[in-house]
Amino acid sequence: MKLGASLSQRQTQKLVMTQDLRQSIELLSLSTLELSDKIQNELLENPLLDEVGVDEKTKMPELFSIDEVKRLEKLNHEKSTDVNWQDSYSLEGPRSYDTEASDRNQKYIESSTRGETLEEHLLNQLRLIKLTKLEFEIGEVLISMIDDKGFITDDLAIVSKEMGYSESKVRRVLQVVNELDPIGIGAKDMQETLLIQGKILFPDNTLLHQLIGEFLSDLEKVDYKKIAKNLKITEEEILTLARLIKKLEPYPATTYQGRKVDYVVADVVVKEVGSEFNIFINDEWLPKLSIQEEYRELLNHKLPPKEKEYFQTKYSSAQWLIRSIQQRRQTLQRVVSCIIDFQVDFFRGGIGFIKPLTLKEVAEKLNLHESTISRITTNKYIQTTWGIFELKWFFSSGVKSSEGGKESSKKIHEIIRNLVKDEDENNPLSDQDIVELMEKKGIEIARRTVAKYRKVLRILPSNERKRISSLKG
Repeated sequence: MKLGASLSQRQTQKLVMTQDLRQSIELLSLSTLELSDKIQNELLENPLLDEVGVDEKTKMPELFSIDEVKRLEKLNHEKSTDVNWQDSYSLEGPRSYDTEASDRNQKYIESSTRGETLEEHLLNQLRLIKLTKLEFEIGEVLISMIDDKGFITDDLAIVSKEMGYSESKVRRVLQVVNELDPIGIGAKDMQETLLIQGKILFPDNTLLHQLIGEFLSDLEKVDYKKIAKNLKITEEEILTLARLIKKLEPYPATTYQGRKVDYVVADVVVKEVGSEFNIFINDEWLPKLSIQEEYRELLNHKLPPKEKEYFQTKYSSAQWLIRSIQQRRQTLQRVVSCIIDFQVDFFRGGIGFIKPLTLKEVAEKLNLHESTISRITTNKYIQTTWGIFELKWFFSSGVKSSEGGKESSKKIHEIIRNLVKDEDENNPLSDQDIVELMEKKGIEIARRTVAKYRKVLRILPSNERKRISSLKG
């Protein structure tokens, strides 16, 4: 067989990810608030884009103005399909706005204080303590080393050497940091932080200090006999000390809540009117976009090649953005409508009636790709009679029922949560007990599946729930 190089032609088809196509895909996964930011950025970057009626619009959504949006959606359906929405597109913004309500929403969000970080919180306290400049600098370094749990795990001897100070001086400053709020911050591990908290909160309870410092691992193993023998106290006294330890915080950094609250604005509102469900896309407050006429006319004039190319690129980008926003809205409307068709029992009856649903089922019904369904349901929230849910929440796997059908894992989660909530604290339900109770409800589920769902719900095993119940004071 003769081997050699040769030239040949072959015709193939492949999808080219242009910048415009990337933009269209990106818009699908944006929430309404993120889309608003995206539009504002495009208005700044693209001179051909213009915001129509900007002086009349408010900066924040008038949330859930159902009647007005319903009227506008009805008018929208009556519009001619020949309207050239590529050049001028409105997200069906209402003609009038409740300026007072919208300004009030803006004021609430803007007035919320920026969350002070844990590091800033500790440094502000450190400034109030009488320290030398050198000691404060050491304190700054130590605070910067605190991890997410509130510990300093680095070897203090090595740290002291790198800083160029004696280890004793660094430890003295560290002791000051340990006593800041939250108490025990900057300890090397959980045992040390509990000991620091115990000595500060219960300074006269030497038995408690000894229990934490020497027998904490035995306490975790519930080896009360060993502890009682060494400390020469009764098991009842150990239980009393254990209740005090339960009041301490093993991970001090987790107790600090300094982050700013994240607000959720529902992207879709669903209202049941009679026997039907009305879907309202909560985007009436977004800008109305158009392409500026003077720039469009420039394209018909003779321009230098570079300028013409620039304006053509921006013109194409503006058209694509307007088209992509419209397509995003239509896709969101279709997907929500499809979810309602699949989950109509939930929308009428609540969480107990949620059904298994997959992205593939919705994709096949709408003749769309699964990735499109995944993107359009990402970062989107829906307001229902039963509360606000993420659209992704409606998709879940199923568990077989005795009737041959399937029950949603979300429904199983709710049943397990309620069973544990109502159980006898002194005799908590085991995983097998939950399996048997599920069978009485017509749901076939394996014990390992119960254990998996229990971990998802962050529910402890029955023996640990019983132990915690015995420690309750």
